[in-house]
Amino acid sequence: KNIVEMYPVIVLLGGFGSRLKSISNGIPKALMKVGNGVFLDILLKKIVSHNVSHIYLSTYFKSDLFSEYANNSIYSDKLSIVKEPEPLGTGGAVKYLLDNSSITSPFFVINGDSISKINLEEFKMYFKNNNLHGLIGHSYLKDNQRYGSTSIKDGKIILFQEKINKGPGWINNGYYILQKELFSISQKKFSIEKDLFPRIINTNSLGIFKVYNDNFIDIGVPDDYFKLCSRYKSAL
Repeated sequence: KNIVEMYPVIVLLGGFGSRLKSISNGIPKALMKVGNGVFLDILLKKIVSHNVSHIYLSTYFKSDLFSEYANNSIYSDKLSIVKEPEPLGTGGAVKYLLDNSSITSPFFVINGDSISKINLEEFKMYFKNNNLHGLIGHSYLKDNQRYGSTSIKDGKIILFQEKINKGPGWINNGYYILQKELFSISQKKFSIEKDLFPRIINTNSLGIFKVYNDNFIDIGVPDDYFKLCSRYKSAL
């Protein structure tokens, strides 16, 4: 098999998981039980299967639990933990990590609470071949109300729509490839989705990568967490 040299990965794990409080007992989302492990096991297994050499875990809430997890992980030699000094938002967390690690550019950014069948090698090749500053993975959902949808023209994003329309559509699935220079802004706290992407949308350098027949799930709410648990129970 021809092995594609992969970009490093940042997994965003800083959130408080407030919508899961009723069932999480204060455990960070990514460390909640799924199947016979935790959610992060599933995510890392997927990432490592794509021959990724290094994974940075960007943490804040209960960061010590992630350190403990990393020390005991079969992938411990591939993992580095970077803790935000305060909650900085998804963009601020990446910027802080870029400033406080030796990560190279470009890099993958993956939300630590969702799963997709996306193929990281194909994702990377598309990025390389299209001369982009940023690439956003997209999945098609029958009901995208929780996520907001994207307007697309010629493979580029022209508009992000807020969470208004109930119905089918392509949504941002939380898998990105980004270049370091996107983060050369003075702001410390900002969101990738709400601040960074809208700012660069008109530069025509923000591409979209569609994942067809995806089984996308975001465990941010109890219903979807339980849905994922039953999916893994049946797979065991």
